[in-house]
Amino acid sequence: MGNASTTTRLSLGAKIRENRKARGLTLTEMAEQCGISPSFLSQIERDKANPSVATLKTIAKVFGVSLGTFFEEKDSGTDQPQPAETLAKVVRADQRKLLIYPGSGISNELLSPDLQRAIQLMWIAMPPGTDTGDFLVHEGEECGIVLQGTVEIWVGDEHYILNAGDAIYHPSSVPHRSRNIGEVDVIMVGAITPPSF
Repeated sequence: MGNASTTTRLSLGAKIRENRKARGLTLTEMAEQCGISPSFLSQIERDKANPSVATLKTIAKVFGVSLGTFFEEKDSGTDQPQPAETLAKVVRADQRKLLIYPGSGISNELLSPDLQRAIQLMWIAMPPGTDTGDFLVHEGEECGIVLQGTVEIWVGDEHYILNAGDAIYHPSSVPHRSRNIGEVDVIMVGAITPPSF
């Protein structure tokens, strides 16, 4: 019989295309609202291009949804029932909500149970040479610690190189971006409050 799970897993591009079509938007109409070219949007929808986090946030805004909509549940192959209400929420390693940026391989996994909390905790993995793209700006504050690798981070006009064990804090309203400048994956844990995805 195989796996009893019938969950359809859509790629990021497929989710964007599905949302666009559900709203009756053409590629041209949507691209115009997002400030990108129709050909670039088409490449994103076919997972041939990697949207920056800023572009993805713009797309989510056009759809009127949170960025968290594009996260998918990891399929552990088991359907474990969740207790109705408990004091603590456990997020198993194989059940984190996941967002992978196509082409770059950068992944963000939600460590907090959902986006309805006061804080958003993320497990971030950046392959060598990858970066977050455009400068990000959003409300709140954030803090991150590097568990592995070497990452270059810009916060406004300031520039930092962080290695394993180093941590950084900054207001999220200051434009910021990061890049893996090492030869191994950068693994970071980051916290954002309030949640911005």
